[in-house]
Amino acid sequence: MSSGASKSESNSSKSDSNSSSNSGNKKNVIEIMDCLEENNNTIIYRVWIVKKSIHLGDISHVFQSLRSYNSDNLLEVKIHAFDIKKETKCRFKHWAIILELSNGTYVNLQFGTEGFSLKEFNKTTIEGENILDSIVETWGFPDHPFSFCYLGNANYEYEKLKEKLRKIKEEELKCFKDNGAVYYNLIHRNCQHFACDIEKILFGKIQVWHSFDYYLQEFYQKFFEKINVDELIMKLKKKY
Repeated sequence: MSSGASKSESNSSKSDSNSSSNSGNKKNVIEIMDCLEENNNTIIYRVWIVKKSIHLGDISHVFQSLRSYNSDNLLEVKIHAFDIKKETKCRFKHWAIILELSNGTYVNLQFGTEGFSLKEFNKTTIEGENILDSIVETWGFPDHPFSFCYLGNANYEYEKLKEKLRKIKEEELKCFKDNGAVYYNLIHRNCQHFACDIEKILFGKIQVWHSFDYYLQEFYQKFFEKINVDELIMKLKKKY
């Protein structure tokens, strides 16, 4: 658990923290707001919650991050994600928010034992790759499926959300300096609470029930009809 520093708008082309992301791996560094200048002054369009299984045997290792994978096998993780079948066992789940920006960038926003992280994924030459990258960033077991809850079209200014998040990040930094940790509690303050807080900011309310009706294949088919998943995988293989 930890917390982190935020920088001013004038430095928005850089990360909002000078520490590296540790994805809940207990390295005593804070999660960061990784904001790029080209994504300033955009509008948040569609918003989803993505959910993935996590292990709760040890609070210090709650999150198993896909970021622990190196560049050599990251492609395998991306492609394998489409082959994972639907969840059949009841497990604890980690919640993250996926934002669609008006310039085609996708954002993964999630909260863990080292504070919250924000990471942006701009367009690449392969249509649909940045969407997948934003999803794969979600912490959890790599061999478990992603499921999605569609929240709607927010039509909310991205800069306004970042302003609110920077204030939260500043509070995390103060807490970390004082206590060496950011407050994270599986019952009172966890990833689900954080996702709902973002939902309330963007939509002014929280849904009574969050139904995770879509898995990765259905997610692409329903929300990105123009993207052919088979072609996406083929282009990824060729690229890497």
